Amino acid sequence: MHTGQTIREAFAGASSFLRERGSDSPEFEAELLLRRLLGLNRTQLFMKMIEPFPADVAAQWSRWLERRAEGEPIQYIVGDQEFYGRVYAVNPSVLIPRPETELLVEGVLQEGKRLFGYEEVRVAEVGTGSGCISISLALEAPNWAVTTVDLSLEALEVARRNAAFYDVLERVSFVQGNLVEPLILQKDQFQIFVSNPPYISSNEMLALEKQVRAFEPHLALHGGDDGLDPYRLLCRDLCSWANLRLVAFEIGASQGPEVERLVQSIPGISKTEIRQDYAGLDRMVFGWRQL
Repeated sequence: MHTGQTIREAFAGASSFLRERGSDSPEFEAELLLRRLLGLNRTQLFMKMIEPFPADVAAQWSRWLERRAEGEPIQYIVGDQEFYGRVYAVNPSVLIPRPETELLVEGVLQEGKRLFGYEEVRVAEVGTGSGCISISLALEAPNWAVTTVDLSLEALEVARRNAAFYDVLERVSFVQGNLVEPLILQKDQFQIFVSNPPYISSNEMLALEKQVRAFEPHLALHGGDDGLDPYRLLCRDLCSWANLRLVAFEIGASQGPEVERLVQSIPGISKTEIRQDYAGLDRMVFGWRQL
């Protein structure tokens, strides 16, 4: 059965609808949603434009368009997001992985392999989310084992599903709790610490785009009045981690100098570096410790 309209007509109607509802890129969004709905790549979609639009997905198509018109991120609508060359399931329990965070993963892999070569390494992560950081590290460094902590049980469930999909459950452990508190008995086992903590300030939260502010989890976004609370607490607690060699944080664009000072307060840290993202903005702080 079909709806009486072609795929091209469905695409045109969706583009007009999203434009009327305020989309900045209605054709792009309509195409992306339509490709996902029909399971087609771009070439296949345009080859099938004159074919009838299938009736069995018409109701879902209407729901998807309405959700997007309300501002819901496309990643939540289709249920996944690409990160570091792989696809991760996402839902509103987890932050949508950003391209900038790929640079954090890349930096940790580069520095970790430089420090440890092919040795077995234990990594601790705070802020699991979808699991994109911890799973990427485990997949790219088969001799690393990662323990990752999140306060949200719902986020941990999403991350576990992603880890199961990529078959790394034996090397990625998931722990529920606040920051590094659940790791206190294991702290001397870790050589690398990495985190993309909540770093949006209270004022910045008010200025976020609607699709971020209204749909993504505030627990993963809000870092206190100035956005630095998680860094203060983490750097305080990392002072007692005896075997830590590398610390890596993702940061807000204005937070580099302050987070660098906090990392420098960890005893034994001999070198720190602020690194930039694709746009040239401060986005990471790395710290190296001599034992």
